Amino acid sequence: MKKRLGLALVSVWTMMSLVACSVSPANQTAQTPQQPTAQSGAEQTAEQDNTPQTGGVLRFARNHDITSFDPIIPATNLAIWTVLNMYDQLVRLSPNGDGIEPGVATDWTISEDGKTYVFNLRDDVKFHNGMPLTPEDVKYSLDRARGGDSNWDWIYPAIKSIDVTGEHQVTINLEAPYLPLLSTLALSSSSIVPKQVVEEKGKEFFANNPVGSGPFQLESWQRGQKIVLKKNPDYWQKGKPYLDGVEFVQVPEDTAKIFMLQAKELEISSNVPFSSLQQLEADPSLHVLVAPFARLDMIPINSTVEPYNDLKIRQAMNYAINKQEIIDAVLMGHGEVATSYLPKVLYYNDQLEGYPYNLEKAKQLMAESSRPDGFKATLTINSGSDINSQMAVIMKEQLKAIGIELEIQQLEPGVVDEMHSSMKYEMITTYYSSDIIDPDEITMFGAAPSGGTNAYYTGYNNEALDKMALQAQQEQDETKRKEMYYELQRIFSEDAPFIFLFHTPNSYVTQKNVHGFQVSNMGSYRLEDVWLSKQ
Repeated sequence: MKKRLGLALVSVWTMMSLVACSVSPANQTAQTPQQPTAQSGAEQTAEQDNTPQTGGVLRFARNHDITSFDPIIPATNLAIWTVLNMYDQLVRLSPNGDGIEPGVATDWTISEDGKTYVFNLRDDVKFHNGMPLTPEDVKYSLDRARGGDSNWDWIYPAIKSIDVTGEHQVTINLEAPYLPLLSTLALSSSSIVPKQVVEEKGKEFFANNPVGSGPFQLESWQRGQKIVLKKNPDYWQKGKPYLDGVEFVQVPEDTAKIFMLQAKELEISSNVPFSSLQQLEADPSLHVLVAPFARLDMIPINSTVEPYNDLKIRQAMNYAINKQEIIDAVLMGHGEVATSYLPKVLYYNDQLEGYPYNLEKAKQLMAESSRPDGFKATLTINSGSDINSQMAVIMKEQLKAIGIELEIQQLEPGVVDEMHSSMKYEMITTYYSSDIIDPDEITMFGAAPSGGTNAYYTGYNNEALDKMALQAQQEQDETKRKEMYYELQRIFSEDAPFIFLFHTPNSYVTQKNVHGFQVSNMGSYRLEDVWLSKQ
């Protein structure tokens, strides 16, 4: 969900279908019609041939390393997407991300009152160490995910108990109806781990020596350099994965990614600068993929320190930043101005005006603020990111117009993350994305003070918003629930704990011999479906 949790908004009909199926009683398996999924250009060739080849290692460049393989610990996207390729969950996202389909559970039923979910499990799933996956492992994993050692415990408050109710069955009992449950069970934090291994080895050992049941397993980890995965030969989806392995290579510098792609030292690179896409598209051996992504780019403002605890100053900065100018100049038009704390997910409020560029309004608010003569400010950004650097330079010039002298602080991405999570910053460039189509995850993660991150480490505190966010989890009337999320977005926008920037797609470049690479609207990818042809 977090940064590092699309422009094409999933249809309201499809999203409402997801919510409806999550509360349907008796033998309803949650699935929705498939939307077109972002695919590698080589997919056209793959569909013509339609004969996946086995073997080969996929070299995949990403910006930074992860910190843990324990599903209940990391909240960064790269860790989440890694975990999803190594573990199984009861249910999982459909390939395009806007539906739910079976995982370890083959089917499930939901009681009439919406408070009891019964899941029937596959009987042929094995962990990477050869041990069978059992209902006891499922219960243990979910109890652990909602326990005190988990960084994700805030997402499971509705669960009352988890019981083993058969040789291949588990039952989840809720305190009250909770519409996002199936989506929550598809999160990486809901991954199933072997109870015996974790209890015998301990959580510290397990974080570095993971054992899952997913398509790939850990072979080696060179911290700060690369993660090497190998195929799971006993994966329950017979015949997959096609690849022998995957190497996630850490390449933070944008120029290095481009060079390595052109030199065929990579099969895939993520986060390629939009300014380079046209150049790379001209290379006959490469394909550019711009994938819709439920992402919000923003600048969190530490509202616990002066002068950022002044609402008028936060609002003034929002009006003073010309977001469309940044989109055009830095993202080469690949973006949409943001007005809400929500990415483009269910109940996104497209009626919010937000903060359109209005320099006169910004100057007026500054004149009425606690710092009418302006002040010096520090914006912390990731080093090595052309997008961040270019954006910061533009913002520096725009904020100067309202008397704010901006200092740009460039630091290594891991240091920036630590400063953000410890709230040792003034303003910081970052983003988050949703892992599920339901708005509950991002609301509790990024906006509600009682959620998982203290309103995304801004210190923002609004009791009315917090109370409504909790009520929205239980509201079963779809019209009323939508109204509540619209109001939550209005309140948060007005209080301006962020400088709201834009929604951006994901950018990938692949070699044209890469087939089956699909990116969901939530940014995740199933590498068990990927295969390589000879170049």
